[in-house]
Amino acid sequence: MKHLGLFLAGFASGWVVRSTVDSSRSLAVSGVSAVFGTLERVRRAVAIEKEHLEDLVAEGKARHDAGLRRSARAVVQSPVAVAAAVPSVRAA
Repeated sequence: MKHLGLFLAGFASGWVVRSTVDSSRSLAVSGVSAVFGTLERVRRAVAIEKEHLEDLVAEGKARHDAGLRRSARAVVQSPVAVAAAVPSVRAA
């Protein structure tokens, strides 16, 4: 009878350990899968924000360049205004 009790205790403890190992393995695999999913979502979000920032920079540069072209065109069209603004030209 004592041997039967020890056998059942050993069987039960083995069963518990085996079920815990399977559960922890499946839990670990699920965790790793969740990490990869999260990394993919983060990469996608970073790519979207990077594209948005690049668009903002390109638009800002285009506006800046347009302003430079506009002011250069204004200077070329009215040289009298430039001569009036520069003191050395007036003295000559």
